[in-house]
Amino acid sequence: MNDVTGGKSFMPTRKWWAALITALTVVMINWVQAGSLSKEILIALIGVVSQAVVSYLVPNDSAPGGVPLKR
Repeated sequence: MNDVTGGKSFMPTRKWWAALITALTVVMINWVQAGSLSKEILIALIGVVSQAVVSYLVPNDSAPGGVPLKR
């Protein structure tokens, strides 16, 4: 197992990237289904961007991987 002694990274976690890619994929599929960029698609895109920013700004726990330890 790796020794986790460094500080927190400014880089997003893999779970953050997975959630962002999934959400953007859904918006893109919706856009393809709609046939054009509509107000509804833009609202969905704003929602995806806002959740990505908020989840990036909320700090992870200091435990390895940012997940709190089980008690």
